Amino acid sequence: MRRFLLVLAALAALAGCASRETVFRPDMALVTADAPFQTSGRLSVKVDGKGQMANFDWHHSPLRDELSVNTPIGSTVARLTRDASGVTLDADGKTWRAPDVEALTEARLGFTLPLGNLAWWIRGRPAPGEPAAYDADGSLEQQGWRIRFTSDADHPSPYPKRVDLDRDNLSIRIVTDHWQ
Repeated sequence: MRRFLLVLAALAALAGCASRETVFRPDMALVTADAPFQTSGRLSVKVDGKGQMANFDWHHSPLRDELSVNTPIGSTVARLTRDASGVTLDADGKTWRAPDVEALTEARLGFTLPLGNLAWWIRGRPAPGEPAAYDADGSLEQQGWRIRFTSDADHPSPYPKRVDLDRDNLSIRIVTDHWQ
């Protein structure tokens, strides 16, 4: 019985340390133009019920993106680079090129990764120049994606802590750990 009470007390203490998630409400005045950022965290992708998880490091500027997908121990398994000449994917010792991320990810992964819009969505904002609507629950509907932004109520930030994207049979979850 004593052991049970100790376990219960430990669980109660851990629950007190857990973060409280809330719907992220962006201050639309904060971001009016694309700006450079660096962020890292974890992502998961689920297609047709099958999922993969990885870590990521993303360096973004209006003219260039470099997105590295890493194993939990830090080894880079893929690097996606976007610049004026197009997009390059380096993975498995091979290199693929395309004019844009959407074409490249559709050809290589079987689904479209909207990196151009993701640079806005990861900051909790709709992509400019595209029709957008917010649902009653705060989710953004844009370009066929349903995007839900979640913040950590215990650690306020100008950006969401988690972004969930859903479209057809594809779900992407991005959890950011660091911003610069």
